[in-house]
Amino acid sequence: MPERNLGTYGTTFFEPKLKRISEAAAEYNLVNRAEYPGLVAIEQDCLAALGNLWHADGRPPFGCSTSGSTEAALLAGLALLRRRQRRGAPRTGSRPNLVVGAGAHVCWYRFCAYWGVEARTAPRDAGLTSEPAAFADACDEDTVGVITTLGAPEHGRYDPVEGVVAALDELESRRGLDVPVHVDAASGGFVAPFLQPDLRWDFRLPRVRSVNASGHKYGGTSLSVGWLLWRDAGDCPDDLFLGVDYIGDGEPAIGLSFSRAAAPVVQQHYLLTSPDAPGYGTALEGCRALARDLTAVLSGVPGLRLANPGLDLPVVSFTDASPGCDRVRPLAAALRARGWYVPVYALHGGPAGGLAGRIVVRTGMSGALSDRLREDVLAAVRLTSRRHG
Repeated sequence: MPERNLGTYGTTFFEPKLKRISEAAAEYNLVNRAEYPGLVAIEQDCLAALGNLWHADGRPPFGCSTSGSTEAALLAGLALLRRRQRRGAPRTGSRPNLVVGAGAHVCWYRFCAYWGVEARTAPRDAGLTSEPAAFADACDEDTVGVITTLGAPEHGRYDPVEGVVAALDELESRRGLDVPVHVDAASGGFVAPFLQPDLRWDFRLPRVRSVNASGHKYGGTSLSVGWLLWRDAGDCPDDLFLGVDYIGDGEPAIGLSFSRAAAPVVQQHYLLTSPDAPGYGTALEGCRALARDLTAVLSGVPGLRLANPGLDLPVVSFTDASPGCDRVRPLAAALRARGWYVPVYALHGGPAGGLAGRIVVRTGMSGALSDRLREDVLAAVRLTSRRHG
């Protein structure tokens, strides 16, 4: 059952209205803009709502929907690369580079591999994220941009975006390097505005030039939709917008696919704009409450270390406290025996030989399902503790 997959960030629960939208829009290809002008208006409404959510200060939205956050990341990275290329060729013997944090999604490394860009990973701090200074230290004259992550896939923690911006401001004052920032908010873009409204990570920071998010994660839609917004049109070169006469009306557009399901965009419109929608704030508060309960249960387990104790995202992630502990695997196995899937993996940069696991608390995990999860996590902890005792 998808709702018992505790590793996925994708939406696994849909209220009846969202199911009806999916059925009604199943036959529409979003790319056929001339044929379906109403879909264009719906997409623009979503972009405007996201612009408001991410503090774009009422500017007309400049962005697009995509097939997911990976496509959005590739397009954002390409825009950064083109802007750097317009400033001139790299230094002799050098190539463009992109600086990412230690928790960056693998899609950024794919972008670098596909477009001939050097990937530079800012070293981790004593925890699991990169210090702001580490981002700035990795930059030079050939840096196309810095990628910060609002919710690392491995453990759910946020990069310190405001601190990174401050470090880059200092770098510019010292060396004259003006490095733009993109925020990969695949999960956090729909979480932070509601659970951490005072956190400055978005267009409130002038150096942040673009933001992406995934609609089918905490945005609540079905697969597959992502969103990408630039601060203004100048942040995305015109030559990335291409028109095709035999698809639609030839109006220039940006994207990597010519087959796009319209249903998740229409669902997103309902969730963002309809007064009848359930509302993100209440649902996310419920996620955080459940995540706190599970964190409290796991916090006292000997040999287990919490990787996201502050619950940036409502993701309960945990690791073996040391290489020889072997607590993550038995705990995941005990939950598997009760019908829950918990992924087990080597945490990038974590304790050598140690493993990690995560429980992604998503909207829709409420009522009897959340009660059962609480009971089963507690039972799994008791079982594995007896075996290790």
